[in-house]
Amino acid sequence: KKKVSLSILQVPKTFRFNIGGQKYEVSNSLLDQYPESMLRSITSNRWNINNNNQEEEIFIERNSSRFQFVLDYMRDNRVT
Repeated sequence: KKKVSLSILQVPKTFRFNIGGQKYEVSNSLLDQYPESMLRSITSNRWNINNNNQEEEIFIERNSSRFQFVLDYMRDNRVT
């Protein structure tokens, strides 16, 4: 029998987002709390299968001032 070795993917501790020019860094553990979210989807291997550069920012063309409310909700389950 032929042995198959599987390489273990290193999952980054944080992901860098560029939202409309504003930089954000979001922890992988926070995204794990919302497995069905679009943010988790775009950081997963199934979405980003051809991108091996985990240092690269993920650009999202949206209003950056509103994105902070999304992060607040994800962190605190409420908008502050």
